[in-house]
Amino acid sequence: MAQGRITSVKNMTAKISKDERIEREKAEKQVETIGIGTPEPVMALNDTELKIFNKYVSLNDSFNTADSTALTLLVKSLYRYTEIDRAIGELDVLDDRRAGLIRQASIYDKAVQQHSKDLSLSLTNRLRMANDMAKVAIEEKKLSNMETPQVQEVNPLFAVLEATKNVK
Repeated sequence: MAQGRITSVKNMTAKISKDERIEREKAEKQVETIGIGTPEPVMALNDTELKIFNKYVSLNDSFNTADSTALTLLVKSLYRYTEIDRAIGELDVLDDRRAGLIRQASIYDKAVQQHSKDLSLSLTNRLRMANDMAKVAIEEKKLSNMETPQVQEVNPLFAVLEATKNVK
């Protein structure tokens, strides 16, 4: 739905209605509270993997506990891909084992790409999701306002007009 640059409501310079601001703030809070906390590895990692994991966590503030599994699997796949890549580099070009290692590296490459996609809910994407949620909430409010019966206010000028008709 949302396109272009997405920023938090707090950092917005564009003019938006009070209702839209309230709905966007609620949606941002809802998106932010999903998986509060820092990610923790969901399986045992060796020292090198743990360093990589912590590096990823420190580089992206938007990772939270909900990202723990995808981040752990990404680190495992990256580590294994690197090990296989080193082994390929150490083998002779004509070695028969090289083709099998290249196939394994390709499998881990696909796994890295998949786990990276699982982590694609960066801060920008999360704000986009909050923006979309706010738009839906505003549309729902508009629809509910349209469905409620409108009470016609009596214009005082009409009352004066009616009174002057009755006088004649």
